Amino acid sequence: MDLNGWALTTLVAGLVIAVLSDLAVRRIPNAVTFTMVITALFLHTWFGQWEGLLFSLAGLLIGLICFLPLYVFAALGAGDVKLLSAVGAIVGAKVVFIAALMTVMVGGVIALAYITVRGGLPAMLKRYVSMFWLLLARQPEYIPPAPDEAAGLRFPYALAIACGTLLAII
Repeated sequence: MDLNGWALTTLVAGLVIAVLSDLAVRRIPNAVTFTMVITALFLHTWFGQWEGLLFSLAGLLIGLICFLPLYVFAALGAGDVKLLSAVGAIVGAKVVFIAALMTVMVGGVIALAYITVRGGLPAMLKRYVSMFWLLLARQPEYIPPAPDEAAGLRFPYALAIACGTLLAII
């Protein structure tokens, strides 16, 4: 098997395990993300020497940079950041950047579906209309969701990362 075959196998296996774990226990194990990173670093170094290692490290760094701010502002968990970084180590900087953009779009669709299924769409729309009117009145203010509101609940984001990554590589 060549580099692309090994990399794709590592990517798909890691994403499947991460998604299943995130759906089951709302956690992405470090063992999954670290195994993906170590395997990616090894494969890219083995097949591409120093250039391959730099390719993998650049992807890891871009993946980290893309999602770290979302972790800092508590929008994502650390496992989500590590998973995108691991994806970057496998696919490289350019593809992981596209994957991050796709992930945010897919995540938005999943979040909207999640809120709708839980009956929280009317409350969310009311909050956003209120914020829009405040913006027009030149008094911009963020109105956070109520603690029991569906928009304030978290959902397993590994699924969005997996879908965004697959969209980026096809």
